[in-house]
Amino acid sequence: NLVNTTNAPIIVTYSVTPSNGTCAGNAFSVDVTVNPTPVIANATETICSSGTFTVAPTNGTDVVPSNTTYTWSAPAAITGITGLTAGTNESTVNGTLVNTTNAAIDVVYTVTPVSGTCTGSTFTVTVTVDPVPNIANTTDVVCSGGMFTVTPVDGTDNVPSGTTYSWSAPSVAGITGTLAGSNESNISNTLENTTNAPIDVTYSVTPIANGCSGQPFDIVVTV
Repeated sequence: NLVNTTNAPIIVTYSVTPSNGTCAGNAFSVDVTVNPTPVIANATETICSSGTFTVAPTNGTDVVPSNTTYTWSAPAAITGITGLTAGTNESTVNGTLVNTTNAAIDVVYTVTPVSGTCTGSTFTVTVTVDPVPNIANTTDVVCSGGMFTVTPVDGTDNVPSGTTYSWSAPSVAGITGTLAGSNESNISNTLENTTNAPIDVTYSVTPIANGCSGQPFDIVVTV
């Protein structure tokens, strides 16, 4: 058995002498082309929900012959994950996954690499899909000089553990005390209304969990 440990075809030449009893014939050569087989280690990736992962094995750490392609079946159904699809003869291992829960979920793909007619051993790609906060708009009411505090709760909203909030300071005539916030555990300000009528103050808040930013949501505070 011949093993090619490189990523390119190698020709092995045998010089063969035929014989019959004591009679030897002329030597002839046999050229054997040993094509490479892909050898690829298991890989890991981390994405945010609704993100796309791409794994492109590179020759060097792995053995990746030119024009290697990858085929995989869709992983078995996973509660909380959508976007599980198969791939056939792809140039990379890729996909877009959505995590509908408030916790990270691992998705494992078993991939077969093929170079020409040579099929390598399967390898796995484990994709960790981190959740993205999804929080609805909300309202609050305070008296002038009072503090409002909004702390989104998982259940009604999708609030992964460790979610923080960032916002810019609104500028509203007749209102003082608006301050920006960065990576806060809740949304809070003390507001003063210098007029004789209620005023609405709108905060546009961006939630972030484990580096994954959710869509901004509004908090309308009536002072």
